[in-house]
Amino acid sequence: MGKERLKKYRPPWQRALIIILSILFALVFILSFFLIADAFAHSHARVVPDYAMDEDGLIAVLEKPKDGWTDEDYAFVYRQTGLTKVYFDGSDAVNRTFVLNCQRDLFYDEDISHESPVIGASHDCFDDKYMTMVPLERGDVVLSSSVHTLGWSNGHASIVVRGGSAAAASTVQAITVGTVSERQGTAWFRRSSNFMVLRPKISREQAEGIAGWAQQNLIGVPYSLFTGIFNAKDQTADVQTTQCAHLVWLAYKAFGYDIDSTGGPVVTPKNIANCDLFEVVQVNGFDLDKLWS
Repeated sequence: MGKERLKKYRPPWQRALIIILSILFALVFILSFFLIADAFAHSHARVVPDYAMDEDGLIAVLEKPKDGWTDEDYAFVYRQTGLTKVYFDGSDAVNRTFVLNCQRDLFYDEDISHESPVIGASHDCFDDKYMTMVPLERGDVVLSSSVHTLGWSNGHASIVVRGGSAAAASTVQAITVGTVSERQGTAWFRRSSNFMVLRPKISREQAEGIAGWAQQNLIGVPYSLFTGIFNAKDQTADVQTTQCAHLVWLAYKAFGYDIDSTGGPVVTPKNIANCDLFEVVQVNGFDLDKLWS
């Protein structure tokens, strides 16, 4: 009996060493997991079509009168440019140069940089390339999955408060921890490895009202990752904190629209991307069939 107790006894320094080694092993395991997850996210930063770019075929469609386009024409143009029927229906005339630029950008397949705005987060983007983006309308939502944190593609979202060309339009965004929401242009999204433009299926007057409310009530709000967890999700009566997707959600919630497709306490850009209230205007860098599913 005494021998068994002797065998089981370990000096304090051995027990301390075992604890330290166990902690180190756990940390290495966790770090390895996040590094692998991060590498996976990097590898899926941008989806480029796996079929050939057909400029001649696109030009042939563009030379037709738009009122003569068939469903097959719209489908072909979408797969060559990322532009949907929503965009063309909202345009009086087809801007051939613009559409061809969208085609070249959809098939753009150069190196992507991985910037780290905060520790543990990464933004997949191009160094000097800005993608062609459709003219925007107030109330549009622009989002991207190009931001990932510890391997999770949390993405980024914004609401358009001033319409016009992509270079002239402006959005309201909640950007990152330690900042307050502010008015920004679209350059961040156009430089990202992917983006999506969504338009609400509501009247223009309602969309204008939502954009106006966002501009009046959602600028200068402190950023918090825990919005919806440690405080109320619906803060339309008293906005206290927000994060990027919550900001967009809140603007629509103020007008009675719940654009969180899952309905959980925390809304994400992916939740908004899958909301039935919106229709896609343009896609770049996402899978054209799966989008952000």
